[in-house]
Amino acid sequence: MRIEPSSRPTDENTMGYLNRSEDSDCGPREREEVNDQQEKRVRWSTITVYEFGVGLGGSAVSDRGGPSIGLADKPEFTWTTKVGEMAECSEGIHRFSPHQRTRLLKAAGISEGIISRYARETNIILRSRRRTKDDEETESEESELEDDESEDEYDSMSRKRKAETQHSMYIGHPHFVPMRRPRMIPTNYV
Repeated sequence: MRIEPSSRPTDENTMGYLNRSEDSDCGPREREEVNDQQEKRVRWSTITVYEFGVGLGGSAVSDRGGPSIGLADKPEFTWTTKVGEMAECSEGIHRFSPHQRTRLLKAAGISEGIISRYARETNIILRSRRRTKDDEETESEESELEDDESEDEYDSMSRKRKAETQHSMYIGHPHFVPMRRPRMIPTNYV
């Protein structure tokens, strides 16, 4: 058996450590033993931390309403420390109330007018989500009722009656009228 150090780029068969020649009969078990001896490791010595300030328009919309917060465009501070020297480690998620988010945005120098526009847009999105959820629940209840009816009765209904039934479903629904829908606030007002 002859094993030579790799003199060409590695491939999957050698796992980066050995190059088998044609007359070698090195089995997988022997290769694993040699690979274990040449184990490589990576160690991280420093951490670079970028601290961003508060900005408008995070990607998430809070279920509680109010403006959404995100990160400022550029980091305010950048610092480096050694691994293991950080004094505290915070984990988890802290959720801010709408009032806390408004205070943070005001402290970041964002005008009240823009903050209120973002808060209104958040409320519009939340109402739209509620309407969609209500519509889905209504549709699922109606589909359960339709399933209970026999197929013969449903097929015997005339087209006119089907249209009247569908039309009456929407007339009683308060969110169907397009004029009642709030206009979305354009995002390029800044």
